[in-house]
Amino acid sequence: MTTTDTGELAHAVGAELQQQREDRGWSRAALAAWSDGQVTVRTLITWEKATRSMSLRQLGNASRLFQLRPSQLLARAERRIAWDPDLVVDLAALAVSQRDALRPAARWAHDLLDAGAEPIHGLNTDTLAAMADQCRLSVAHLTILLSTEAPVHR
Repeated sequence: MTTTDTGELAHAVGAELQQQREDRGWSRAALAAWSDGQVTVRTLITWEKATRSMSLRQLGNASRLFQLRPSQLLARAERRIAWDPDLVVDLAALAVSQRDALRPAARWAHDLLDAGAEPIHGLNTDTLAAMADQCRLSVAHLTILLSTEAPVHR
């Protein structure tokens, strides 16, 4: 799993929406009225408090209300929580894995440890894709195997 989870991201998006609204001096009621029926006060509360997940359509609606691109809104939320998309693995656990599908990854982990790498290691998307290719697995399947074979517990 990543060092940050999607729950944190949802709360960060909510906090960003609330800040955008407050920075403009708008109440929820005023914003709902201005939206011409696109959102209700209740919807704004669920977005800001992250009590329900936003759909992509809702993210688009929220972004339009504040005249932002969805990517800008998400980027601001990511900065709030220092979002880290790397998959963090325990190289020592991976190096001793006996799963056939992970043999190339286990050799890679062993080599890194022999070279003096720290045992807790983040895999960015490019490294993960290359490793999946070496293991002849999809990135999704490799991610699942790594999170069971070499999880990092903080």
